[in-house]
Amino acid sequence: MADEQDETLREMARHRGLKLQKSRRRKPGGDFGRYGLVDAAGKAVLGIGDKGFEASAADIEAWLRDAARATWKSSAGTVKARPKQPPVPEPTPEPEPIPEPKVQAEPEPKPKPQPKPKPPPKPKPKPKLKIATANLFAKLPSARRAEAFSALLDRPEVRIERIVSHGQATPEDEPMVQAQDEWVVLLQGEAGIRIEDSVAVTLRPGDYLTIAGGQRHWVTFTAKDEPTVWLAVHVG
Repeated sequence: MADEQDETLREMARHRGLKLQKSRRRKPGGDFGRYGLVDAAGKAVLGIGDKGFEASAADIEAWLRDAARATWKSSAGTVKARPKQPPVPEPTPEPEPIPEPKVQAEPEPKPKPQPKPKPPPKPKPKPKLKIATANLFAKLPSARRAEAFSALLDRPEVRIERIVSHGQATPEDEPMVQAQDEWVVLLQGEAGIRIEDSVAVTLRPGDYLTIAGGQRHWVTFTAKDEPTVWLAVHVG
C-alpha cells in the first residue's frame, strides 16, 4: 500500500515542480513514515520542521490537490473579455436615378434547359459508442510483499480505488488516517478493521462501512491463504 501511495504522491509533487521526501528512521519517537515537500532548490515547502518530517500522506495529497485547484482558478481569472466593437454606421442611400425613356427591346432568346442537379450524398451514419469495460477481479496482483492500489476513478470530489491485500495488517503505532470520508466494501477474502474508540470487527464479502475523515483506523488482519480485495471510495 505504501509503495504505490508514495509513487502517486511523488507524481503529484512533480507536476507542481516539487519533490516528495519521506522519513525512514525507525527509532522510537522519530518521524518514521512521515512526509515533507521541498522545492527545486531544496527549500522546505510543507511538512518539515525542526524535529524532522511532520506531514502524513493525506496531508500531502490534500495540499497538492488544493494547490492545483487554486492554480486553475487563478489562471481562469486572467482571461479578459473582448472589447465591444462600435456599431458600423449604415451607408447613406444614393439618390434614385432618373428613369430613361423605354425602348422596345428585342425578345431575348429562351434559355436552354439546365440539367437537374444531383441530389447531395446521404450523410454517413454516426459511429456507435464503444463502451470500455473492465473487471475488478481480472489480473489481480499477488500483493504478498505489499498491498497493491489501483485507481479506478479520480475526480476533484471523489476518488475510487481497488486495494488488494494478502496477509498485511496495520502496525499499532502507525494508524491510518485521511482527510476525506472513506466508504469501504470488502469484495473477496476476509479482513479485520478497528476504528479508534471502537472494538475490531471482521469483514467478509459484501460487508461495508464508512470511515469519517480524520478518524484513525487499523486493519487488524487480512487473509493469508487468498487475496483480499477491497473497493474504497474517498469523498470530499
